[in-house]
Amino acid sequence: MRDNSGKPVKVLAVVNRKGGVGKTTTSVNLAHGLSRKLLLKIRPKDLDKVQDVGRLYHYRGQHYYIGGHVLLIDFDPQGHCARGLGIDPGDADLGEVLLGRQLLNQAVISADRADEGFPRPNLWLLPASDNLELAKEGLRNQAYALMRSSGNHRDGLLMVLEHRLKSAMERFHYVILDCPPALDAFSQAVYQYADAAIVPVKPDYFSMAGTGQHIADIHDAQLRGIDINIHTIVPTFNVKRQRLDQEMVKALRQKHGDKVIDSIPRSQAVAEAPAYQQTIFEYDPRYKNPATRAYQRLVDRVYDG
Repeated sequence: MRDNSGKPVKVLAVVNRKGGVGKTTTSVNLAHGLSRKLLLKIRPKDLDKVQDVGRLYHYRGQHYYIGGHVLLIDFDPQGHCARGLGIDPGDADLGEVLLGRQLLNQAVISADRADEGFPRPNLWLLPASDNLELAKEGLRNQAYALMRSSGNHRDGLLMVLEHRLKSAMERFHYVILDCPPALDAFSQAVYQYADAAIVPVKPDYFSMAGTGQHIADIHDAQLRGIDINIHTIVPTFNVKRQRLDQEMVKALRQKHGDKVIDSIPRSQAVAEAPAYQQTIFEYDPRYKNPATRAYQRLVDRVYDG
């Protein structure tokens, strides 16, 4: 996948300063969907052709080749990504990593639940907790000290992110950032750290107004030299029979063109999947629900383009 400059895109921030638009749901399903695309089924007769046997994964008699790994980083202090995936974060904590009190490889945990019937061998999570909010003051102090010691006038918080998360760029094929509904200096640094933004938007009046301002903020950030592009706008919670929803989606397309993809319909399956600690692709493996197919289209768009 490449951004407008033609360079490879690895880091995608799922952002909207308006809450309740489906950011975490989109982040979790996008990360899992991408990991599935990178998990390739191998026929038994082709096993001897695999040069790197360390990338082989076996599950219920099937053989797979792991073509890459995906990291989901939870930047929301509520820590819902771990809950939605059914993962116990233990002591792993993004705030501790950013403060330098935990190494990244100590805090990144596997999302694989093959023993429970949910194989995710190449999906990983860097979880968050309330500690992230408490860590921000320490991060600001670190950022200021880093700027002074380096003589660099770049954003100090961005330099902290780049330093603490550097090894993720070498290990993972995609990094998905689940961002909180906030617009502060820390959030701005996260935007700069990302290559592009995925913007979920609920097609109601107040959410549309908040999203419009948020997109304007991103454009303003670009004018100030922050290198982030809007990759995709994702209408969520769409009810096809409600005229207002369709008018709002139409208005989005008129303003932002092909950056707006097909809507994710409001669905009980989308609401129930995280309650059962599953992604939409695990809850509806046969793709019977339109929302599952819609999320797959988002995954394909990110993967292919």
